[in-house]
Amino acid sequence: MIRGILIATTIFVIWEISCLFFQLPVFMLPPPSKIFISIYVNWDELIIHAFYTLIEILASIAIGSLIGISTALIISSSVTLKRWIMPILLASQAIPVFALAPLLILWLGYGMISKIVIGVLIVFFPITSNFTDALNKVPQELIDAGKTLNLSKIQLFWKIKIPSSLPGLCSGLRVAACFAPIGAVVGEWIGGSTGLGSFMIYSNARLQTDNMFAALLILIFMTITIYKITDYVLSRYVWWK
Repeated sequence: MIRGILIATTIFVIWEISCLFFQLPVFMLPPPSKIFISIYVNWDELIIHAFYTLIEILASIAIGSLIGISTALIISSSVTLKRWIMPILLASQAIPVFALAPLLILWLGYGMISKIVIGVLIVFFPITSNFTDALNKVPQELIDAGKTLNLSKIQLFWKIKIPSSLPGLCSGLRVAACFAPIGAVVGEWIGGSTGLGSFMIYSNARLQTDNMFAALLILIFMTITIYKITDYVLSRYVWWK
């Protein structure tokens, strides 16, 4: 916590001095003092947009995690299913989200649903990939030990494979916590009137760069907070390696 505050303070001080020394135009790169003033002046509006974006991010993580975990369990349980499903997963990641976002907004509208779907498309794959790898790399000696105890296949799965694979799942969830804001903001950039991304586009059209950076700082703070909370919960309840 203290380290993060010191790093942020150092960056802001260097940023402020650089803007003053090089006399950069405010519309190109506003100093942190201007940005903090913008946050103070537009606080009520920024909070509304931030709350809207936060709902999209949390919904993307929740739904993406559910889909990612389910998909990993399916493809790790059957080689045949893996051969059919993996090409679909790879194809979904081969198409840039920026290319899909306009279509999803056209099909699903300018509301929150389209942004959540975009977030889910970004989030679920790292969860699926990490969890699948973990399930497929359970030490054979643990499985053999379970067999010597006459555990059934279902018992082997729930008592040995799942606990051994949870650290891999946690790695995917940590990545998802960082990537989920991308989907929400991309969707808000392309279409919508609410959210931090929409606020940034609105400010950009009026050359209000300080407002853009104000929204960006709040988004960064939200992302770091979500990641830290996710990391704390996972480290507390899945502490083994």
